[in-house]
Amino acid sequence: MKLMTNKVQTNTVDRIFTIIRILLALSPFMALTYLSVDTAKYGGSLQSILQSNPKFTVMFLVAMINPFIAYLLGYLKEHLDDGDYGYAMINLGLMIIAELMLQNLIYVLVLAFLTYQCIKTYKISVKDSVQKTFKNHFLRDISGSIVVLIFAAICLFAMIQIGQVGI
Repeated sequence: MKLMTNKVQTNTVDRIFTIIRILLALSPFMALTYLSVDTAKYGGSLQSILQSNPKFTVMFLVAMINPFIAYLLGYLKEHLDDGDYGYAMINLGLMIIAELMLQNLIYVLVLAFLTYQCIKTYKISVKDSVQKTFKNHFLRDISGSIVVLIFAAICLFAMIQIGQVGI
């Protein structure tokens, strides 16, 4: 059942979605800028820095996952507009878990804020929405987020191996 919401509130959520998608899409360029500064500081090429320091390599891989999350947020927004709230809530939750695994605290907070705004704006009953989604094509609905979680797990494993994570 699709509830009617205030147009101003919906526009606010749309703006939040757009800002988050832009930030996620720009993260590889921010990582490249950071790596370029380090390349200039240490000398050599970007490729040699990535080969010589595994921390930089993992950082770059983590940044490359974020545009895929931005892409998935586009689908998530479409489902939200169509009233498929379970899809939105489950995938937002899985994206937050992935960002936690990637240790992107800023994106965790931003996605949590987006989740809160969606629940408030669309008046979503999270429990009912998730239960309904579990009954209908659950694995199909979360397939994109599963791919993100797999890449996040690989990056987390690499961070643990090189001692970049404090567990």
